[in-house]
Amino acid sequence: MFVLIPIIAIDTTNRAPREYRFYDKIVIGLTSPVQSLISWTLDSGVSMYQNYIFLWRTRKENSTLLDENRKLLTTIVNLQEAKLENQRFRKLFDFKEQFKLSGVIARVIAKDVSTEFRAIRINRGENDGITKNMAVLHHDGIVGRIWRTTADTADIVTILDLLSAVDAIDARSRAHGIVEGMTDEICQLKFSLRTDDIQPGDLLLTSGLGGVFAKGVPVGTVSKVFKKSFGITQTIEVRPSVDFTKLEEVFVVKEFTNAPGHSSDSL
Repeated sequence: MFVLIPIIAIDTTNRAPREYRFYDKIVIGLTSPVQSLISWTLDSGVSMYQNYIFLWRTRKENSTLLDENRKLLTTIVNLQEAKLENQRFRKLFDFKEQFKLSGVIARVIAKDVSTEFRAIRINRGENDGITKNMAVLHHDGIVGRIWRTTADTADIVTILDLLSAVDAIDARSRAHGIVEGMTDEICQLKFSLRTDDIQPGDLLLTSGLGGVFAKGVPVGTVSKVFKKSFGITQTIEVRPSVDFTKLEEVFVVKEFTNAPGHSSDSL
């Protein structure tokens, strides 16, 4: 085949136009499929190379865009979380100002999973001036009281604990009782007289007696009232004002100004 190339090359040097001879047609007939194949192969190779480069660049750009997308999504999530945290801190600050409280804000870092105590742990302790029996609040209401401390942490016995006791009054009728823990979700109001006017939906507030909790802080809402036809007291279930399943930050009270006294009040 390559022997024919010089003949064609020499023949093409003649600039005078003429008709193809019979052997020209034979050579062209034999070489045109090869030329077509070579041309197709070159075109396909160039096209594949260009497509490969295009796809490689596209994949690289997509990978870069995906990384940037992930970073942006992470930034958005962090900003949203920071916004929600700031909103919670603002509510705690407003709560502190409303009740004229002095203390520190702490984060909840653990919850007691034992059946013996219903307690939580915070990331502040003795180094922050926190001591046993200090009141712990949330902007929704009473959380509990400091039970024990280390240098950097403190454990809180919540009002859901069986050993908890918070002196409370009915905001509507001014009936009096002691709120104690009962289950993981419910407290009970004890020592209220059977004749006291206490209804489901009534809000219970701290009475301020004992000097531990400031007066007027929400404790919970009466959910059920069981009043017998005999006896001195009635059985009352109370749903805490604080949702302990969503508790993230608390306010540990070091001092407040509306306490009527400073006698001990066991939890």
